[in-house]
Amino acid sequence: MRVVQQGVLVAVLMALPLSAKAGLTGASVGVGIWNQSPSGHVQSDGNRVDVEDDLDMDSELGYFVWADLRHPVPLLPRLKLQHTPVNLEGEGDSEFEFAGETFASDNESEITLDQTDFIIYWSPWSLFVDLDVGLNVKYIDGEVEVEDSTTGDRERVAFDGPLPLLYVRTEARLPGTGLFGGGEVSYLSFDGHRIVDLALRAGYRTGIGLASVAVEGGWKHQNIRLDDFDDMDADLTIEGPYMGVSARF
Repeated sequence: MRVVQQGVLVAVLMALPLSAKAGLTGASVGVGIWNQSPSGHVQSDGNRVDVEDDLDMDSELGYFVWADLRHPVPLLPRLKLQHTPVNLEGEGDSEFEFAGETFASDNESEITLDQTDFIIYWSPWSLFVDLDVGLNVKYIDGEVEVEDSTTGDRERVAFDGPLPLLYVRTEARLPGTGLFGGGEVSYLSFDGHRIVDLALRAGYRTGIGLASVAVEGGWKHQNIRLDDFDDMDADLTIEGPYMGVSARF
């Protein structure tokens, strides 16, 4: 499934210049780097395993990529795709139980929490302030793997599936300067699951040739709480500063 998600996103990115020429208004692509600092716990057939205290995980530098297809047709929703890989690694020395196996001393661990967001949205207001509202279907492709460094015993739990979230985005521009600021949030609270996916940003946009290019920086925050999601319980927070660049055609 991970290959399919990445393939869909690559296809959209390649098609954007053609789509822009076909009459879309504001077709955009962007990429960014994100300092991902984790906290919280995971649990599967055992006690809660703290990602900082038990697994000794620290910040990792990750990336994200997105494509936004805007069009001028009223009432027809617009489309945004975003892919955010998360890969965390740690080497701990705590005793805990995970997936029915007891890990007594030195251990190596890895948490993968790749996310692909399929967003449809409407833009009811767009003047000096843009407002987008819609639905985000977030597909989570995750895995937790722990290995005992002494015995070589290893346990791995994979989990994946889609979750529907509400989506809101806003952006304000300072006329005549190219400066902008805003944020976007996706939110879910249902059936024991709770997800907050938030980004706050400020940046500068200018015209280069036929494109409008923007650089931005800000803060990304994710809190992902899963309750028996493919036999995985988790309450993870991943947050940190980011920088990105985008082009609008």
